[in-house]
Amino acid sequence: MDHEITNTDVPVGRMDDLELEAAGYKRVMPRQFSLWSLGALSFTLTCTWLGAGSSIGISLTEASSAGTLWSLPIAGCMTMVVAAGMAELASAYPVAGAQYYWSFMVASDKYKPFASFLNGWISILGWWLGAASVANFVASMILAIVTVWYPNYTPQHWQQYLIYVGLTWLAVAINVFGSGFLPLFNKMIFVLAVVTLTSTMITLFVVARDHHASGSWIFSDNTNSTGWSSDGWAFMLAIGNAVYSYLGSDCGAHLAEEIDNPSKNVPRVILYPLAMGLLTAFPFTAALMYSITDLEAVLDTVTGLPLVEIYYQGTGSYAAASVLMAIFAFCFFANLVANATTCSRTLWAVSRDNTFPYSHIWAHVHPRFKMPLNAMVLSGICISIYGVIFIGSSTAFAAMVSAAIIFQQTSCIIPQAILLYRGRDKVLPERYFNLGRLGPFVNGLAVAWVCFLNVLYCFPTTMPVTPQNMSYVSVVTVGLVGFVVILWFTTKRGVFTGPHIDFELLNQRRNEALHAGVYIIDGNNVDGNDFKRQGQDSKGEF
Repeated sequence: MDHEITNTDVPVGRMDDLELEAAGYKRVMPRQFSLWSLGALSFTLTCTWLGAGSSIGISLTEASSAGTLWSLPIAGCMTMVVAAGMAELASAYPVAGAQYYWSFMVASDKYKPFASFLNGWISILGWWLGAASVANFVASMILAIVTVWYPNYTPQHWQQYLIYVGLTWLAVAINVFGSGFLPLFNKMIFVLAVVTLTSTMITLFVVARDHHASGSWIFSDNTNSTGWSSDGWAFMLAIGNAVYSYLGSDCGAHLAEEIDNPSKNVPRVILYPLAMGLLTAFPFTAALMYSITDLEAVLDTVTGLPLVEIYYQGTGSYAAASVLMAIFAFCFFANLVANATTCSRTLWAVSRDNTFPYSHIWAHVHPRFKMPLNAMVLSGICISIYGVIFIGSSTAFAAMVSAAIIFQQTSCIIPQAILLYRGRDKVLPERYFNLGRLGPFVNGLAVAWVCFLNVLYCFPTTMPVTPQNMSYVSVVTVGLVGFVVILWFTTKRGVFTGPHIDFELLNQRRNEALHAGVYIIDGNNVDGNDFKRQGQDSKGEF
């Protein structure tokens, strides 16, 4: 039985818990995160400079140095647009189910169950696939360092898979046994990431000052090595690759029930790390481009990881390159820990409404560790199973990883698309973070952008097309979505009802809030104008 925090544990009139009760849930997770610690977790997970460094070989092939650099701010700004619409929904409905819950609240009564069921599955599949990509990258980094020191060693897929599994379950163990220290852990990782990023840039700029790439090559060379005849299309592919660097911005929304005043703080946690990513990824990538003296060696490196070769060309030392790579890999492992945290919270939150098979198991919160242990273990198992694909085909695994971008981004724009269709003023309640007149533009641009990306990822990155370089993303995406739709029609249609909102309690809490000057979300989701706040009007305050 879940450990529920009773009214004796919660101060009378506590805004956050009243708000959560109105949304249909009892508080079972400790509110242990502050704005600083949850922001650190979000930065650790999004950590744009890590994503840029890990996938830099792809963008160099697609559009050379200039394409690699200028694709980052474009992808970042467009991701900020998607995140802004998401932040508004998180402010209106600060519940850990996030996209799943938002879809239910903004959809019409007829489609509420299906919209929330579909988006709940899409969200968790995206997070599992994203965690798999991070674990695989870290495993490849470890083997790349080994290859630097043992050039005759040839890594095998099964060896990388074993490291992949070990890293996955180490991240699970940290989340379980160190659950109470996660806020402190993420603060420490944030500091380490900032120090590592700064020291790496300084090292590369200083050491490579006598043997660096020219400014014209760094900022203007967009040589297309993909085989596609259009340079513009190759640059579009580079932008699509850069989006990977900004994934995970919705993690704060999935921990909304573990921070005080989530309707105000979660939008900040969503947007601030992305803004920091925009400010840090570009100079870091510029330092990498500055260090390249032999692009062909970077793309054809024996280690299989271009970043190692760039570090070596910049420093002229395999020892220095190995140290920089080891610290980079550790920061990326912390990203995996944050991924595991978010995976477990997403699965737990969605399972509270019987969305998944055996949901009562995944919705359980361990009374000792005060975290969703069963959901964490299931996430570890699913991520481990994903990795088996890598043993048979790295191409198929790459398709699974690319699908992570489609699933995560699509889950963020489904409720925004519904908002546009039904009318924002009709659906949304009062909220701290309000896009106001910009809302329709932001939501519309976000939906159009993600639809464009979903098509873009279905194209191969190199030509001519072969079974080895073909993009199987469409196959993976259609297969997984098809599985979810079949599951709906065979097991959940007419049975699954979504979140169980107590409208009588909602009205009671609303009346109490009017006297106490406290925000309560509009679970009725019909007329947001009925939603009021006594005292200072902070609508739009952020």
